[in-house]
Amino acid sequence: MAASKETIQRKKDYAKLLYTVEGVTVGKELASRAGVSEQTISKWKNEEGWEQLRASVIITKESELKRLYAQIVELNDAIAARDQGHRFANSKEADVLVKLTSAVRQLETDTSVADAIEVLKDFISHVRQDDYELAMSITTVADGYVKTLMK
Repeated sequence: MAASKETIQRKKDYAKLLYTVEGVTVGKELASRAGVSEQTISKWKNEEGWEQLRASVIITKESELKRLYAQIVELNDAIAARDQGHRFANSKEADVLVKLTSAVRQLETDTSVADAIEVLKDFISHVRQDDYELAMSITTVADGYVKTLMK
């Protein structure tokens, strides 16, 4: 007997959650956990752009800010380690510092798709603890919302 549309959608939502949020990228494991074939997983991934969604989840604003701050600290530490009287940034270092701080400022003030995904992911995880069905419904609506942000 064929699975109902609702059952298929539940399996798809679960597989997408495993792939984009939980980091399960092996087709065989995804298929096994979602209860579908590897070909179905491959089809869903390609049709719905799961790879792009996964990238948006992985590259969060917080992780990017940490990386930029680390670069700024490392450059400033290297400058500070110079002999007294020579602890000034040269023109290339000053340019890099300006560009890094500008990138930090932009990240701190912009709201990105990754930010929206991060908030939705946390919210869905919270709801899932009490009501799995509701969490899956919210995931479907959230996916639609994220797709509109990516256009």
